[in-house]
Amino acid sequence: MLLRRLLELSSMWRKNNFPEKLAWWICAILLALLPFHAFLFTWFHSFFWQEGFVIFFQAWKEILVGILCFLALVKLFATRESPREKSFWLAGIFVSLAIFYGIFGNNEFSQRILGLRTATLFLGIFLAMKFFDFENKRIEHLKKIVLFASSLVLLFALAQKFLLPADFLKHFGYSENISSWLPGGNLPIFHTVGDSETIRLQSTFAGPNQLAAFLIVILPLAAAGFFRWKNFWQWLAAGIFGGGIFVLIFTFSRSAWLSFAAIFLIFAIHEWRKNLPEKLKRKLLLGGAIGILTFGIFGIANLNSREILAREASTSAHLERSIAAAKLVLQNPLGIGLGKSAGISQRFGEEITPENTFLGVALETGWLGGILFLIFLISLLAELRRKNSELFYSLLGITIIALFLHPLEDTPTALTLFLLIGSRSSKKVEES
Repeated sequence: MLLRRLLELSSMWRKNNFPEKLAWWICAILLALLPFHAFLFTWFHSFFWQEGFVIFFQAWKEILVGILCFLALVKLFATRESPREKSFWLAGIFVSLAIFYGIFGNNEFSQRILGLRTATLFLGIFLAMKFFDFENKRIEHLKKIVLFASSLVLLFALAQKFLLPADFLKHFGYSENISSWLPGGNLPIFHTVGDSETIRLQSTFAGPNQLAAFLIVILPLAAAGFFRWKNFWQWLAAGIFGGGIFVLIFTFSRSAWLSFAAIFLIFAIHEWRKNLPEKLKRKLLLGGAIGILTFGIFGIANLNSREILAREASTSAHLERSIAAAKLVLQNPLGIGLGKSAGISQRFGEEITPENTFLGVALETGWLGGILFLIFLISLLAELRRKNSELFYSLLGITIIALFLHPLEDTPTALTLFLLIGSRSSKKVEES
């Protein structure tokens, strides 16, 4: 019955391309709403405490990703063709391995399901997107959608910095527990830097680190858009790039600062090696010098600079947790099961936080899973580099953050990045 229905849909696909159009609109909805998910869910959660409502508000994005995967399956039946990129097959193998761990793991079933969702949701959308052939103009529209949504995120962050009271988010159901989140509870109204009173910007995201990781994804898109687009969109991209860097500074996310510095340096070296005019090279040098000087002045002028930059207690705790996780990885070559590390484990009363995405993956899916995931990312970065895509810098930035945190556990950031990376164009890039 299911096979016959898939064949009917495949025939419809060939006739009017409706499923592909539907897939594009689902992508547009996801990109428009994902940056606001944490804020809207927390707000709605304060109104509807019934389990059914909570699950729906939490799972809307998973439902849309599921529909995309179904449409991709229909496309596969219609064309009998599958992508050839190495990253596609590596992602598919890793997802299969994660499903195996989800079925045959010996920990609590709900924990395995949540772990499976976290480990594979962003890869699921990446795999699904590889089956759709959007016109390049439509892909550019998707990038514009995410940048427009990002501009609203940045405006709210700037309002938090300059206009709104520190406890403003309590009116939207946020918890008054500062800098701490309890499993099952609502997000805190704000986070501070260590033991200081310096407030970290979080805007509509679950926390400052999540906002910072999202900014690392969109800043390269904004920079590329400034040179590619015209009129309103060019100026919007410029505003997002400048405003994004400002907001990034005041998230006080050191891993994101390091990530941005690294991708800027790699970009500068790449451009420097080209046969560029001396005038443009001087501009690159000047821009880099101004950036370094700005961070230096900020560090010296701020009374809490030592706490902001060093955060000795936090740094020590991070290091201890990473070492403990590395020891566990060495002791468990087959892994300890999905959902047994990082954020998911905390919901089940466990405290295994590797503070490193790669250690977390290896801890849950074993050495094989850890190696597969690493090879997948390296392969994907190489493919993006060959295409000269700005998303190379977005993915590289997230990979650097992943050495210190778990950025791919934040669904809005992970889905946004891998939806765009997976998007496949059928036509040459056009100016828009």
